[in-house]
Formats: sequence, C-alpha cells, structure tokens
Amino acid sequence: MQNKQAKYIELGELLLQQILRGHYPLSALLPTEKELCAQHGISRHTAREGLRYIERIGLVERRQGAGTRVIRTNLPEQINQFTQSVQELLEFGQQTRFSIDVCQLLITDKDEMSRLKFSHPREYIYLAGVRSEVHDKKPICYSSIQQFRYHTDLYAKDLDKKTALKQMMHLLSSSNIGRVEQEFTACLLTSDMAQKLNDQAHSAGMRVVRKYFSKQGELVLLAESIYPAHRYRYINVLTPASKKL
Repeated sequence: MQNKQAKYIELGELLLQQILRGHYPLSALLPTEKELCAQHGISRHTAREGLRYIERIGLVERRQGAGTRVIRTNLPEQINQFTQSVQELLEFGQQTRFSIDVCQLLITDKDEMSRLKFSHPREYIYLAGVRSEVHDKKPICYSSIQQFRYHTDLYAKDLDKKTALKQMMHLLSSSNIGRVEQEFTACLLTSDMAQKLNDQAHSAGMRVVRKYFSKQGELVLLAESIYPAHRYRYINVLTPASKKL
C-alpha cells in the first residue's frame, strides 16, 4: 500500500530511472536545480529535495559549486539510514512502500503496560508488514507498529488498511511529533521473518525500535523494524565541540 507521492519523490524517481537506464552515465552531471525547475515546472525546493532523494539512495554525490555527479549506475544493496532530524526520518518512511498484512485494533497487556510505563490499559491500532523499495520492490525491513492515538471512527471490528495507514501518516507529520527515541540491537532472523524478507533463516539482522512522542511528551506510536544485516547501514557524523571564548 502506498500513499500518493510528493512531487520531489516523483522527480527523484524519474532521475533514478534515467540513471539506471544510462541517460546519465557514470561521472555525468545532472541538471542544476534551476534547470530542473525550468524543465519540470517545479519550485526550487522541490528540485533540491528531488536531488537529495537520489543522493540518499547513493547514486550521486553533491558538492557545492561542482553540481550533482553520478557516482554509480546501479542500486546499492545497503540502505543508508543516516538521518539528521525528525523530518528526514519521516521522509524516509514516505519514500518506501509499506505493504500491510496485519491490521488490528488491540489493547495493551500487563507486560506492555509495564514496559511502556502506562498506568492503565490503552487501545491501539496494530499494523505490520514489509517495507520495500519503491523502484525495485526489494524488501528493506519488516515493520510492526503500535499507534496509540487515532480518530474514534476507526473503532471497528475490521479496520480498513488504507484508512489506518492514512491516519498513521497524518499522525507522523513533523508538526505532530516532538521527538523520536531510537534503539538499535543485533538479532537473528527467525524462519518466518527470513521468508518475509527473502533472506536466510538464522542469519544476522538489525532490530530498530523507534518511539514517537508528541510535542506534549505523550508516546503516540511505537515502531519496531527488523532489517537483514546486509541491507542495513547507519552513518553518523561527529564533530568537535566548539570552544567557548
């Protein structure tokens, strides 16, 4: 299941396909932001984000004053999970396809209440499924999501997947989220999980748990994603602390 793509994603996917098909060979320069605006009738912001989209995938390198240059003409195996802000994390979710195979209305049990520090049971929407690449449909991870805030019109015996996903995307807009806590742990893929991700059972994996909090500090969504180890890459940049004068 996939939401309507933003304009910058459409531009990024177009450029990606042009690179993969040889329209822009290795070391070629892509059009500038100004040229893309003229070619596609888009804003400078859309052009900039479209170029950042394929930069994140790993096909191009952008340097100020030197333009955007093609550094590879095939898709990388690993996923770059380097995000510098809540906004970039949410954009990553929008740039992938989420195929839901479980959609239920559940209630927290005692173990969950203790783990999440809830004082009373809370109902939540549970979504689970495979997140995959838009361009080649290759599985990225298996995600299970507990959404604790949603509209009451979803109190139904059989939840509509499309409506539930739309509600989740609205909740995860940057205007609603105050902070995200992330936890990374190694794991082994179970036979069932390996089958869903087209990988080998008992091979190495990476578990990423993200807690999304509202600006008022309320836990509104909990997401757990399991990645095959060879598909996961996390990059972080550390810089020296500035000295106080």
